[in-house]
Amino acid sequence: MMLEFRWPLLGVIIPVAIIACTAYGSHYFILRHHLSTTQQIIYECLASMIWASYALAIYTSPGEPPKNYNPKKGEWKRYCTKCRIYKPPRTHHCSKCNKCVMAMDHHCPWTLNCVGANNLPHFMRFLFWVIVGTLYLFVQFCERIIGYYNDSDKPIYLIKRSELIAVVVFTPIDLFILLSISLLFIRCLINICKGMTQIEIWEWDRIDSQFHSKRLWKSIRLNYKQLHGKKLPKLNTWTNKTPIDDEEYPLDDIMNQEENDELNSLVGPESTDTESHYRDDEDLEGECDPGADEEECDEGVDEDNDTVPQNFTIDDLIFPYDYGLWGNLKHFLGSPFMWLVPWSKPNNSGLDIEPSLDYKEDDQLGLPWPPDGGNQNITIPTPNDDELRSINNYSQIKKQLDPRYNAKRSNWQNDMGESLNDFGVYIDDSDDDKL
Repeated sequence: MMLEFRWPLLGVIIPVAIIACTAYGSHYFILRHHLSTTQQIIYECLASMIWASYALAIYTSPGEPPKNYNPKKGEWKRYCTKCRIYKPPRTHHCSKCNKCVMAMDHHCPWTLNCVGANNLPHFMRFLFWVIVGTLYLFVQFCERIIGYYNDSDKPIYLIKRSELIAVVVFTPIDLFILLSISLLFIRCLINICKGMTQIEIWEWDRIDSQFHSKRLWKSIRLNYKQLHGKKLPKLNTWTNKTPIDDEEYPLDDIMNQEENDELNSLVGPESTDTESHYRDDEDLEGECDPGADEEECDEGVDEDNDTVPQNFTIDDLIFPYDYGLWGNLKHFLGSPFMWLVPWSKPNNSGLDIEPSLDYKEDDQLGLPWPPDGGNQNITIPTPNDDELRSINNYSQIKKQLDPRYNAKRSNWQNDMGESLNDFGVYIDDSDDDKL
């Protein structure tokens, strides 16, 4: 979760003080007595790369959309009431910087800046060089500790007291920085490999947790009808998953189905109706009456707006900006030959972003991201006790009782307790999407 300081400038003063004290204090009290001149030069080069990448992460603009931007056909018309402009896809208004940021990842209090399309490479380089520098320093500390252990039988006056104190003080500080920054770097790198920002990872987790909720699919169906002028067609799964794989049905029903299958093999298919055991009439999607014409079948049948599709899983949902592992790395970080160069930039500005080829070919929803954007003012009644008792599946009861199950996007929190506000996103505009 994002930290907030009473005086935001402390977010920069604190890491500057820690880096300076640890880097140069270690050099003065320890390293200069044990490293060769070449090794000391290498160490100072690592420290310089940390300072250079940190300064660029602070002063480089994350990228702001142009004032005259107009949404394209099929995009969300996301209007920022603060900047009074339309926001391109993946753009959010930062409540801390008070500006719209393209491909916004999060607001970083340690750089006093947003991490977005233009400065994400600088931010990742800063994390990388901190990890390399602290790891190099930790190895030197370990060598000194081993040396103290080997010399434990010698008189104490042979060991410099200032050096010993410096090792005792700086070793835990250096290890803490190494571990915490490594975790943040790994988290950001995993997100980049998936083609997502931290906000989009949060968005995906929200959709995953609400995937079988009536609220989500009511929004999606209304959006599809508004954009395409027809009902959402039948959705098909591209995976081998079934409702049983997702624990949609209790064990007793599965065992009964197996007994019915054995009976079918002996008596014949005409004497049973096993298929109806798994499907509800109100949940049938895309089924056509015998007298319906083909066009009516293609557009879908009349059904409730909150009907949850039964043959569609979260694995069938395609994120529009996933270009594959190598493509995602180049999209966010630029040319691989320039990844470690301080002045290198990403391949895109965050403005004109084309969906991936897989999304264009295989997406079944045909909606901008997120597909349930807009139409957030939907009220889904809380199930009463009788309705809950009628549910035989424990996992479904647990989901129904989770207050996040039918929560609005602006109110939802992930398992770590993070909401959009924790990434710096301006909440009042988060649900103001229109097609």
